[in-house]
Amino acid sequence: MKVLIRIHAGAERALFMLAAATLVVMMALVSADVAARYLLNAPLAFQFELTTNYLMVMVATIALPWCERRGAFIRLSVVGRLLGPRRRRVLHAAGALTAAAIIAAIAWYSGWRTVDKYQSGDAILGVIDWPVWVSLVWVPIGCGMLALRLLVRAATDIVEPESGEPDAETGASSEAHS
Repeated sequence: MKVLIRIHAGAERALFMLAAATLVVMMALVSADVAARYLLNAPLAFQFELTTNYLMVMVATIALPWCERRGAFIRLSVVGRLLGPRRRRVLHAAGALTAAAIIAAIAWYSGWRTVDKYQSGDAILGVIDWPVWVSLVWVPIGCGMLALRLLVRAATDIVEPESGEPDAETGASSEAHS
């Protein structure tokens, strides 16, 4: 099980690095477009469609599992504060399982929609006819990985007691999720 968790964590890191690189490309494209527009009076015609329909979707979705692993999402624990450690872990695990089910449904539906758009050859018409599936493919990847991360978190909330010791992978305390 630990090997699978390490593989998943490596895939999360790789997706996060891809999202970071994509963000840099987005900034470079927008900056180049602005410079070309105002200095040369020749904007990059493809930049807007590429950035808004493809790169933003990619950055927003494939970094989700890494953000969850790092504890970057808000977690309300009004009820959890009233419970003991064991019941709080069970409550957090139930929340993670519920979220995993919803996110997995989103991943499944978006994966089905991506395949449908690929098979039908749908395209976003513009300066360049961009295939729709290339924009959509990142949603099932990011959501699928997030669902797996939530399942791992639910399992660790149930199995491992809260120690308050920093996690070797994130450096965050296990109580950061409380």
